[in-house]
Amino acid sequence: MFIGGLLYKQFVMKFTLQKKVYIFEPKIIPSIATLIALSILLTLSFWQIKRLIWKKDLINTRIERYEKGIEDFNSLKFVDDNEFFKVSVKGEFLNNFEMFMPALSKRGNNGYHILTPFKNSDNKVYILDRGWIPLAKKEKSERISNIVEGEHELDVVIRKPGRKGKFQPENDLKNNFWFFVEPTRMSNYLNIKLEEKIYLEAVNNGPNNSPLGGQTRIYIRNNHLQYSITWFLIALGLIGVYLAASIKLEKK
Repeated sequence: MFIGGLLYKQFVMKFTLQKKVYIFEPKIIPSIATLIALSILLTLSFWQIKRLIWKKDLINTRIERYEKGIEDFNSLKFVDDNEFFKVSVKGEFLNNFEMFMPALSKRGNNGYHILTPFKNSDNKVYILDRGWIPLAKKEKSERISNIVEGEHELDVVIRKPGRKGKFQPENDLKNNFWFFVEPTRMSNYLNIKLEEKIYLEAVNNGPNNSPLGGQTRIYIRNNHLQYSITWFLIALGLIGVYLAASIKLEKK
């Protein structure tokens, strides 16, 4: 009690503002709680700055790689280290093994991405996202003019399979709907040996402008500066509330 009283007297201050005398009279428990909350809020604010820098570097890397000239796929020594590079591949589509990824187009329309196994000239089979089609063209009979048969050369973007998103549903093997690329399960589903470290995304549209290629999302949102400012403003608001609760007009 003696130590608490001593600390209390040490931090009590008087000051004058517009000819009025005010007392800054902090309470121990609210002060400790405010300091803890402030440290958390400011840590979150500075952490978002780190995330901002990380996201900028990520975006710049994507753009730099994507905007580089198209290279020959077979000339790359370590293919899985070249995500977002554009390359030219030659091979054939295994059109009897199509898979469908429910997705919105870049204009927000419902449809599917067509995922088709692609056997390249080295006889390796990769998942190739040919692009987006509307719901009405899901059946192959509705897009005969868009099917590519035989050996074909096309430009693609190298991608790495990602992990399932927090809010993504599980892949629906029963209905052949895939919400994220999962090479191991796709291999088992199709009974085809698929390369697992990468998959490919078509750069250009298919025959007669379908499927719609170029669906790779290079430019991603970077809202971390707004998040950082938000946490900082909350911290300032907390300081304001604390001061308002701790400062009182001196009674005469």
